[in-house]
Amino acid sequence: MVKPERVFISIDMEGISTIVDWEEVGKDTSEYQYARKIMVQDLNAAIEGALDAGAKEIMVSDAHGRMRNLRPEDVHEAAVLTRGSPKPDSMMEGISEGHDAAMYVGYHSMKGTLKGVCAHTISGSTVQRVWFNGRETGEFGMNSALAGYYGVPSVMLAGDYAATQEAEVFVPGITTATVKWANGRYGAKCLHPKNAAKLIRAKAKEALTKKFPEPRVINEPVEIKLELTNAAMADLVMLIPGYERVNGVTIKAVYDTYPVALSALRAGIYLAGNILRR
Repeated sequence: MVKPERVFISIDMEGISTIVDWEEVGKDTSEYQYARKIMVQDLNAAIEGALDAGAKEIMVSDAHGRMRNLRPEDVHEAAVLTRGSPKPDSMMEGISEGHDAAMYVGYHSMKGTLKGVCAHTISGSTVQRVWFNGRETGEFGMNSALAGYYGVPSVMLAGDYAATQEAEVFVPGITTATVKWANGRYGAKCLHPKNAAKLIRAKAKEALTKKFPEPRVINEPVEIKLELTNAAMADLVMLIPGYERVNGVTIKAVYDTYPVALSALRAGIYLAGNILRR
């Protein structure tokens, strides 16, 4: 196995250690600063694990909300951070053929998952379900496929139990670090943050020093199908060329390549979300 020297990390927030509610991850709430603190602690643990495994270059994509959650001065100095939005590849901004492995920290399961902490798919208020080539897919499934498009294997994911189980279904052989176990959508049994960080560091090193899973690839051309919260949202998405109406709340489209399909999906979701402010 080639020694992994260039590692990519995508970090979300709902799957971070001890986080159980939207109130903790919204930028205008009193609990947000706590979540930011634990977020960077989980991230730095993953970075340290990658360094333990011999990584030389580490790129981090801040992948939650407006993607300005991590204080740059708090991130391990061995990493390069990409932040802000919109970003062309969103949660996976910066991924390329040059990376040896991709890791995911703070991830959650797709919307509707039983006992998934803050389970949602991209936008909890806008999206009900998403399918790629007929398979229902959440954020990890989408993002790992983008890594796979560039030939990059997805080797490790840290999050709640539902998220780690989902990852193991989409990428057999992936290494996972479970930091909390939901007893409902907004409650969980949680590891102490220090113990969670130790686990993440150990699992990151383990993932990068054993045989990698195969890169996850979605066959092209790609059909995307998107079920939205209401018909007005679908009305807006239908303004995008290429989409077809399936029913009142569901639209679909076919694209030649996976990156274009993923971008079209995100564009549709962002446009649909505007109806919430009208």
